[in-house]
Amino acid sequence: MQEHLKTNILNFKWPNSAPTIYLTLEDMEGSHPIHKSKFSRQIKEVFPDTDLSNTDQIFTTFTTEIPDAPSIKLNLVDGRELRIYKQFLKHQLRSYFKSKDYIVVKNFVGDVQVWMPSKKGNTADYNLYYKFSFKIQFAKLTDLPELIVSYDGTSKVLTTSVKDIEDSELIKRCVYGQKTFNYQMDLDTEEKQEFHNAIQFDQAFPIFNLPLARALNIPIEEPVRPANKYQKYVALINNFATNYLFTEDFKTIFPFKTDAFIDVPLNRINHIDPQVGLLEFGKDQYGNKKTHLVPKLAMNNLNPYKRPNNQNIKFFFVYHTSHKEAIKTFYNNLKTGVTADKKYFKGIEAYVNIKASTSKEHFIEFTNENNPIPEIVEKLESLTFDHDNIKYAAFYLSPFDKYTPNPEDREIYIQIKELFLNEGIVTQVVDYEKMVVNIENQYNFQFSLQNMALAIHAKLGGAPWKLAVTDKKELVIGVGAFTNQGENRRYIASAFSFQNNGLFRKFEYFDQSETDLLAGSICKAIRDFTSVAEADKVVIHFYKEMSYEELKPIIRGMHTLGLKIPLYILNINKTEAEDIIAYDLNWNKKLMPVSGTYIRISENQFLLFNNARYPSDRFYSDTDGYPFPIKIKISSPDEDAFEDADVVLELLTQVYQFSRLYWKSLRQQNVPITIKYPEMVAQIAPRFNNGVPDDAKDALWFL
Repeated sequence: MQEHLKTNILNFKWPNSAPTIYLTLEDMEGSHPIHKSKFSRQIKEVFPDTDLSNTDQIFTTFTTEIPDAPSIKLNLVDGRELRIYKQFLKHQLRSYFKSKDYIVVKNFVGDVQVWMPSKKGNTADYNLYYKFSFKIQFAKLTDLPELIVSYDGTSKVLTTSVKDIEDSELIKRCVYGQKTFNYQMDLDTEEKQEFHNAIQFDQAFPIFNLPLARALNIPIEEPVRPANKYQKYVALINNFATNYLFTEDFKTIFPFKTDAFIDVPLNRINHIDPQVGLLEFGKDQYGNKKTHLVPKLAMNNLNPYKRPNNQNIKFFFVYHTSHKEAIKTFYNNLKTGVTADKKYFKGIEAYVNIKASTSKEHFIEFTNENNPIPEIVEKLESLTFDHDNIKYAAFYLSPFDKYTPNPEDREIYIQIKELFLNEGIVTQVVDYEKMVVNIENQYNFQFSLQNMALAIHAKLGGAPWKLAVTDKKELVIGVGAFTNQGENRRYIASAFSFQNNGLFRKFEYFDQSETDLLAGSICKAIRDFTSVAEADKVVIHFYKEMSYEELKPIIRGMHTLGLKIPLYILNINKTEAEDIIAYDLNWNKKLMPVSGTYIRISENQFLLFNNARYPSDRFYSDTDGYPFPIKIKISSPDEDAFEDADVVLELLTQVYQFSRLYWKSLRQQNVPITIKYPEMVAQIAPRFNNGVPDDAKDALWFL
């Protein structure tokens, strides 16, 4: 069936007459700053006696007249004044919803976000709010102004005030009137101090967070994820638009062309051929190459592409005394399969084509589940491993899941992972409680074992599959990041370099501030690759927009190496809770566009849909999920980088291909491993006490 793609964008009309705004050099009540980057020629002309070159900002009350103050009629053809018009519209948005008594804040990218109180889902402990954001842009997808309406999830605001909470360290963000604020903010400016001093704590209400909820004995519900989040997202934005935007009041600010979200223009839609995502698995007994599009189907019948180099593999267990009896049951299921028919999992040896046995002399039992490390260290020091001939993998049966409230309990697995990695041993965590529940539900448990077998195979050095289509000679480097919320600090993993067939080479990781080390690592990956092979291009997949300061040493390094090949930077962002999406109205009400669909949303900026829905739909099932698209911005420091019209399709195809190489799960990912793998390292490695051993930087121990 022909797709019919719709967006979350509303077209509104250009004003019949551009607004006149009033300007002042003084910050006065009710005024708003205009940054110097928006100082147009017209603005400079109305301040003839002032040298604005040394001024960072002036101020405006927008359309509220200031006696004896200069004014300008905005020229909407001038780029700087068009940005002031956007600022004016955002001000009108905020003012409109504040006048209706709604909470209005900035979201994490600075757009206007409105909190709508829910009629359902409220409890005695909290009130639930649905959050919607607005982004304004001009003639990006059409020839009119565009209002993007996005759903940003929910927040729970406690009914207990700050005044009545004893442990203030657990309080993070709060709602106060129609604003939110960070209770733990640094009072480093006079403005912040004045605001904080004015707060009446009996009228400030914390936003739900897990530690605070536990301290207040608020029941914590398991998050219920919608089976199809496109359906929920689209239903919510349609309902919001119908009830709150398509009204006569709101349309005095945003006169919509029609009361409906717009279709994606057909000339903006294109598709990547699904066959470029074809994966190569192990050859059959006759030496024939075997390929397939869908790993979850292929792995039931085909061998992995490459076994681990060491054929002698031994497993052992690290476990609490109370879990001793469960090991035998778990290992039997891992070894021989779960269900009687063994339809989907015949055991780890058959599934990933390895031979493995247990090394019972290396089993480690501990008695203190809250502090097992001293016992494990003591027993580990007494053990001898034959690393020359045997590859070991340790299964850690964790008494705690990843959501356990005590952060020290959550860190135990990280400490164990580091401890064994220093011994050259990879680890696989098994959530004991989940394992016991799953064993009772054998049908579901076999899929957990599939993923576990897949990850173990890759950790041991195998390659479950690779790209079958590899006709390019290029180096791909991925840079991802993870923000530790507890430390409010971001860590970066970089120089995750890959061959053009998608096989992993090596990684490094850094603190966010270590820009020079990041650049040096990338340059080293380029040098190592080009010293043994020609490269048509170097491609960097970056988790955010790369700044010139980050890019400059890389360009310098390439010049030093004498490389005259193009460099491309792809900024790859998830769109889970922000910005533009698109949905297919012609797919059985399920809404998700076909995998490989891409939409040009502005110059060299695209939405790319990575999922398991292929044109025939014959491989798809609801269990594959409904991932949202990723947003990709392509740039290059080379002037002639985009002279070849096919280069953009090649780069998007590469992202599409690399999203099919995730070896921790059989579920199709929407983000390529060039971003996903570095993010995983950045989440774990900085928490190691002594960093990652050098000989572990070419392995996938973090899966």
